[in-house]
This record gives sequence, C-alpha cells and structure tokens, in this order.
Amino acid sequence: MLGVLGGMGPLATAEWLSTLIRVTPAICDQDHIPLLVYSVPQVPDRNDAILSGGADPAAALLEGVRRLEAGGASAIAIPCNTAHHWYSILQASTTLPILHIVDAVVQVLEERGIIGPIGLLATTATLSAQIYENRLRLAGRQCLHPAPDHQAAVMQAIRAVKAGQLAEARSATCAAANALVERGAQAVVLACTELPLVVFDSSEAPFVDAGRALAQMCVRWWMAASRADSRAVAHGPDVA
Repeated sequence: MLGVLGGMGPLATAEWLSTLIRVTPAICDQDHIPLLVYSVPQVPDRNDAILSGGADPAAALLEGVRRLEAGGASAIAIPCNTAHHWYSILQASTTLPILHIVDAVVQVLEERGIIGPIGLLATTATLSAQIYENRLRLAGRQCLHPAPDHQAAVMQAIRAVKAGQLAEARSATCAAANALVERGAQAVVLACTELPLVVFDSSEAPFVDAGRALAQMCVRWWMAASRADSRAVAHGPDVA
C-alpha cells in the first residue's frame, strides 16, 4: 500500500491522485495501486516556516508519517515540493522508503535526454532552500530561477490556485516559463504541485511536471513491490 502525505494544498493533492491513477497501466480496478491518503491542510505553511520563521511544520508532517505507517503503508509519497525541505527528518523517523520528488524529476530528465540548464518554477521557499539544487547538482545539473518580478508573479499564481482562481494564475506562470527558456533553460520543471493545474499548451516551454514524475516513480515502486510479492508467494516460505 502506498501512503500519500498530502493536503499541501488540498486541490493539488486531489489533482496528483488523479495523475497517479492516469499514469498507472491498469485495465481494471484491481490493477490500481492501493492507497492510504493522509490529507490534512492544517499543516503550518511551509513557505512561511522557511522564509520568515513561521510555525515549524515538522511535527505535523511527522504525525502524518506516523499515521501512514500505522495504517499499513509500505512506502510514502509527498505531493508537495516545499515539504521536501523536511525530507531528511521524515525519512529518519521511519523505516519506510519515502520517494523523493527531485529524484523522480532527475529520472525524467535522463529518460528524455534533456541536458543543459534547467529552469525551476516553484515557491520562493523551495528555491531559497535549494531543494532541487542540492540534488540536481549531484546529477551535474545547473538550475535557473525566475527573475524577481516573475518569481513574485509565480507566487501570486500559486496563491490564486490555492484560492481556486485558476484562470488568474495561467498567464503569469507561462510568462515566467517562457522567460526561463529565453535565458537558456532546456526544460522548465513545474516544481510546485499547484502549477500543473494552470499550465496547458499556452507556453512554448518544454515542461517537466514534478508531480507527474513522482506519480510515475510511485508506479515503478508499486510494480517492483508487486513482482517481489509474487515471487515470494510462488517460492513459498523457507523451510529450515
């Protein structure tokens, strides 16, 4: 069973679950991944915690991990990029694997043969904490951030999505993406799970949806775990 530590925000979590279902190669209900979803929107604001010393969400995130572990999850996915700032603390608290969203993006970049600088559209906190840079640098990737005016517009777009105002968020997001491409980005990572809700075909940017990448990683985990279970059943228990 896959545990989902969600609620950050609620609409983004719901959309991510839909994406997970769409990318799962299933032909009937029984082929889909069993899910245990912990969606509690009252987790303190991650952006405020990183940038301005707001309430620390670590305790609330750890509680979510504990609930998922107690509920029988075998692995955990977090469809919130900024929450990965606390990844090390969360992973240290459990023996369950927590699938990292940036590792999922790296795999997509490699599969698509994308080299060169990568643009990031994310919360200011995600950029400030270098959540992507810390892992992409190990993969030899250079990251480009939006100019300050575009970053301010991206943050307004993210807030608009959380408020359900999707139309207001679309043009600013695509303008920021196109500007990154003009500066040399070979791909633009939608590194906030709100942003895929407003990006369609109105931009020339080659997008990588981090949430979709994470969903694909979850499918790979599920298929590998299912094969391992099948082999264990086929071989039966070891006899001393």
